[in-house]
Amino acid sequence: MKICLLSYRGNPYCGGQGVYLYYLAKALADRGHQVTAMVGPPYPLPMPWARLIKIANLNFINRAGRAAIPSDHPLSALAPGNLAELVLSRIGSNPEMLSFSLRAFQALRQMLEQGERIDLVHDNQSLGYGLLLIQRLGIPVVATIHHPLQVDRKEDLRQMPEFFRRFRRALYYPLWMQKLVARRVNRLVTVSDISRDLIARTYRIPAEKIETVPNGVDLEIFRPNPAVAKVPGRVLFVGSSEDRKKGILYLLRALKRINDPAVRLTIVDGRLRPERVYAKNLAQELGLGPRVAFLEKISRDQLILEYNKAEVVVMPSLFEGFGLPALEAMATGTALIASRAGALPEVVGEEGGVLFEPGNDRELAEKIIQLLDDAGLRKKLGELGRKRAEQGFGWERVGQRLETIYQEELGKKEERAWR
Repeated sequence: MKICLLSYRGNPYCGGQGVYLYYLAKALADRGHQVTAMVGPPYPLPMPWARLIKIANLNFINRAGRAAIPSDHPLSALAPGNLAELVLSRIGSNPEMLSFSLRAFQALRQMLEQGERIDLVHDNQSLGYGLLLIQRLGIPVVATIHHPLQVDRKEDLRQMPEFFRRFRRALYYPLWMQKLVARRVNRLVTVSDISRDLIARTYRIPAEKIETVPNGVDLEIFRPNPAVAKVPGRVLFVGSSEDRKKGILYLLRALKRINDPAVRLTIVDGRLRPERVYAKNLAQELGLGPRVAFLEKISRDQLILEYNKAEVVVMPSLFEGFGLPALEAMATGTALIASRAGALPEVVGEEGGVLFEPGNDRELAEKIIQLLDDAGLRKKLGELGRKRAEQGFGWERVGQRLETIYQEELGKKEERAWR
């Protein structure tokens, strides 16, 4: 098959969608399919197994004032698509997913006019109106929803006390667009049963119409490294420290409860920028500055090294549609503490790690102390976590299951053509 993968952000540092794109493209190519990745910035790492088409934008959502206008081509901001994107971003909305989907539609239409064949499009969480236009071109569309954005908005608003910031944040998420598109695309895929049920309730879609295909992990790359010595007292968090639903507030409060300066937290956040100060401010307010280190945009090899150096990895999330860092920690054989939020119990299982009640910083502190004081338990959890990752979470299984879904959608297309 000739498959086009769409991802409005493509770099692994921008979140789980970048990792999903990278490994899904490889898994499909390994199964003999021709893969085109149509991707918005930040762009992905080199993927020699896929053709890359870059969908540009002026990144208005992350640029303030005059910095939003390109100094070399200022009039480009007045082009219809760019101008609409600029206006929407200035009133507080995030137009990134909408504009990406419309530009992807234009690019695909041009490819078809030039005689190129595209059998199927698989969208990764954008759910923009452009997907419905792509379907009108006669191309089946499969969309992966990691979780509804309603979850993000709810937690953001809950943790923002200022009225004006809450008002602007309420405008930020394109909830109605995603709901409408989700109900109309040919096929939906999600990564966990908890996400499937949540999508069904939020978007009023029968759960049986949503396929659950769990994420995978590269078991050859993410693996224990006995040559790397554990750093005593090191606790690791991997994820966006600005994202309220990741529970960084409760992890920092738990660290404050642990009255031992030898217990230190390392935060790996691929999207740290000067204006992203939520976690940094919390650490200072709690007097934890010297005990918290921030790392950003480290390489994959460095990330694996950090997993192997840590004695404990913590995922204190208030919700996860899947929880990829938990799976990566298990694959590297590092003891894991995760909240019972969202899909994390599905990923961790009964023996892959220690679970605690989300938002309970006292219980989290107790779990951290328990593991740091018990090397035998850490070793046992690491071995069980690795075993669980090996048994159920390889990317080749993801590629195989999605291939079946693609074939079913192409079969439906042929059936419609015969009617």
